[in-house]
Amino acid sequence: SSPSYPGEFEGRGIVIPGGGMKYFPSAWICIRMLRHFGCELPIELWHLGPDEMTEEMRKIVEPYDVRCIDALEIRKDKPCRILGGWELKPYAIMHSRFSEVLLLDADNVVVNDPKYLFDTEQYKSHGAAFWPDFGRLEPTRDIWRLTGVPYRDEPEFESGQILVNKERCWEELHLTMWFNQYSDFWYRHIYGDKDTYHMAWRK
Repeated sequence: SSPSYPGEFEGRGIVIPGGGMKYFPSAWICIRMLRHFGCELPIELWHLGPDEMTEEMRKIVEPYDVRCIDALEIRKDKPCRILGGWELKPYAIMHSRFSEVLLLDADNVVVNDPKYLFDTEQYKSHGAAFWPDFGRLEPTRDIWRLTGVPYRDEPEFESGQILVNKERCWEELHLTMWFNQYSDFWYRHIYGDKDTYHMAWRK
């Protein structure tokens, strides 16, 4: 069971997991391209601890309406059993201040203002939008049996970009987060976080 929607979130915004020297340069380019194409949505840049976000990094992004969020600080009030790189993504969506979230991986580079995605018929009809990955989960994969989700011949999910209305999809998002809190088990049956969304939404 999942707790009821807390109602403490508001507005639309972009969430980018992208701390540390491995991901911050990509996140910086992503942020600059968003602003270059006129995207005015507020941005949260999530990271894991002070080692991943120096004061210099903060000063670089702050003029672009970017708020840096330390997930390890949030975790003190919002516990999470496992919180690594992949697990950070659903955690950041769930605990961002926005009620409607466009999550972008740090290495995404937009070629247009993505704000229009919130007004697409697909998103408005379902409260979420996902993009397909190249592979497909075969019917023999254990994940179908373990989750109790009936087999569907459809693409795996790509989680480099996710659009979700948290109020409308709170149960699905909460189940996704549960899968990721137990990633030491679930990641043995799927690749990282991406199909945890797939299974949670189908469930």
